[in-house]
Amino acid sequence: MSILPSPKQSYLTGIRDSFLPVLLFLTVLGTWEFFTWYTDYPKSILPRPSAIFLAIVDNWGLLTSHIIPTASVALGGFVIATLLGLFLALLMSWSVFAKEALYPNIVGFQIVPKIAWAPLFVLWLGIEFESRLGFAVFISIFPIIISMTAGLRNTDPSLVKLCDSLTATKLQTLFLVRFPYSLPYLISAMKMSVTLAMIGVIVGEFITSREGLGFLILVAFGKLQTDLMLASVLFLCFVGLFFYSFIAFASYRLEVWFGNK
Repeated sequence: MSILPSPKQSYLTGIRDSFLPVLLFLTVLGTWEFFTWYTDYPKSILPRPSAIFLAIVDNWGLLTSHIIPTASVALGGFVIATLLGLFLALLMSWSVFAKEALYPNIVGFQIVPKIAWAPLFVLWLGIEFESRLGFAVFISIFPIIISMTAGLRNTDPSLVKLCDSLTATKLQTLFLVRFPYSLPYLISAMKMSVTLAMIGVIVGEFITSREGLGFLILVAFGKLQTDLMLASVLFLCFVGLFFYSFIAFASYRLEVWFGNK
């Protein structure tokens, strides 16, 4: 007797998994709308969801024009952090000397609160996008390095012994066995890293920027336009979800290509 779920059961499970988050979200919105309407809560402190929706409609062109500066820098920081973090993890896995020299310093930098470095990046790289890009890389690279180092280290020892018995070189074992085996670690780290890259860009925009959703939030705050502030935050959520979903899909295809699915 097959223990695999039937197509009908899989379909119902998919509906449930999609329905429950949407139901919770709508419940929160409905409660929020009723509370602010019933108590006549000040709009400048907590506007109604309907007011936020109207702010999106009224400021659609303004909001969409500020998406590109934020999303492009966040994406660039994420890509650089992924490539650089992957290189450093592979280097530390290949060379014991590199690991002993780099890993303690990386962990040490990880302990320091990242926000404390933001003004220094502005001082070092200026007030243009370079400082925001640099800070996005800095804040999002650590999950890649730490997770990939752990994944490369935790490769099944029997597979490594098999490579040794087949006289595979250390480099061949690293790229043909350790790297594919550590893909789940990389995927998890990338999902975390892209959200951190978004945070890094917004922090940079708060400090010095003349464009981007973070800058728009500051402008709206100065005018006490809380509905526009929350509309900007909602757009940030959409951008982050888009990046996260794209990475989830691309990583799934990557696992299929490497034979992990």
